[in-house]
Amino acid sequence: MAPTRWTRRRFLRGTGITLAGVGLTSVLPGRLLDYAMAAPGGTGRLLFIFLRGGNDALNMLIPHGDPDYSTATRPTLYIPPSEAIDLNGFLSMHPALADLQPAFDAGDLAAVHRVGYPAMSRSHFDGQRIWENGDPVRPFLFEGWLARYVVENGLAAGADLPVLTAQGGTPLILQSGARSFVNIANPDAFDYPLDGDRRTKFASAWREDFAGLGGDERYRDLLSASGLQLIDTLDVYRAWDQAGWDPKDPNTGWSLFPVSDETNPDDPDGPNGKKFPPDVYPFFGALKICALSLLESPETRVTGTEIGGFDTHDGQGTLDGAQPGLLAVLGYGIASLRTVLSGAALDNRGYASIWSDTAVITMSEFGRTSHENASLGTDHGQATGVLLAGGGLSGGVYNGDASTWEPGVMFGVEGRDLLHRTDYRALFWELLRDHMGADPATVDAIFPGYSSLGLDEPGVFG
Repeated sequence: MAPTRWTRRRFLRGTGITLAGVGLTSVLPGRLLDYAMAAPGGTGRLLFIFLRGGNDALNMLIPHGDPDYSTATRPTLYIPPSEAIDLNGFLSMHPALADLQPAFDAGDLAAVHRVGYPAMSRSHFDGQRIWENGDPVRPFLFEGWLARYVVENGLAAGADLPVLTAQGGTPLILQSGARSFVNIANPDAFDYPLDGDRRTKFASAWREDFAGLGGDERYRDLLSASGLQLIDTLDVYRAWDQAGWDPKDPNTGWSLFPVSDETNPDDPDGPNGKKFPPDVYPFFGALKICALSLLESPETRVTGTEIGGFDTHDGQGTLDGAQPGLLAVLGYGIASLRTVLSGAALDNRGYASIWSDTAVITMSEFGRTSHENASLGTDHGQATGVLLAGGGLSGGVYNGDASTWEPGVMFGVEGRDLLHRTDYRALFWELLRDHMGADPATVDAIFPGYSSLGLDEPGVFG
């Protein structure tokens, strides 16, 4: 096999250094490709949350200023203005997102409506790939725009942990043929499958074995570097003691990341007397790891996770139910990130604030139909909404007032779907360039053909 096609993942698999052997779900990074930092001095950090299933943006960011949003189009899903959180007199926020109102009032939250791309796909698989690969023309491109950003801008140069994700597997948005990144599927099992002294002996033996590899045999240096970095990464992660970290909200005393019955706030009206159902513990656990990676590792610039369940064809719910429940989890999670990353949490670790350097952004493969369906839900649609939180952005409403919401746009696509106004690539490129310090010369490598598209950027970081 030609050396240029011998990837680290294929090599480790072929030599028996498998992921299952250490309880991991992705190959750990190595300094196999070194780049000069194209944007010196960048300190921006990014945390993404993918809302899998296609989130109904019309009930998340509600266009009360549009007469087409009414009981005629949504007989059971309609949310009256009196029940919602008014943002600017035209657009309202679902009451399940009430935990985000302080961030909005402080200018730390941007609500960007009508985000999409031309001729949006209504397929979950194609739609998710397009949002993650950054190229609507190539829905079968299995390479992520965020991975291209990391590579093109040299974020991995001299960094052991430039990227960390926490979900079932490495997301497409961070897949690249040039680089592999750390993904943690289960925070409680990201370690050697041993305890105590046996773990220490095992780690020491591995370190000696990998350090002793040498000679002229091809790939020995690669195996040694990858193996030693794998051990170092496990040691670093263990030092974070994620299981022992339980920061609290300073106002309520609640755990910011409810990952168990013990840390789930009591709520007599909630499931089993708790604020959240147990099935969302993994999501909060993932957010917890993402936050820790940013707080503990200054070199970690990109992190993210996902939450599913937004495919609400049946029984979507209005003030309560499937979507409202998910929005409540999302709102609490983003608010918790703001609290802990700003240094405001009740936390004896005393982390310094990095909120001004951090951007938290949501995405979803599409929105949903403007008309409610016969199953008290909504079907696959087109444009969706994005929530963007951080201490360094221009918070407020985007594409949600009379000047940016023309009459008829709720049915602007085939008489059934919301018409997009902002291309998702324009929003993400603005974030990368103005917040993350991306070199403007790399734009077409990150988003193919971007410079020739003439896209209008929303100005969230303007």
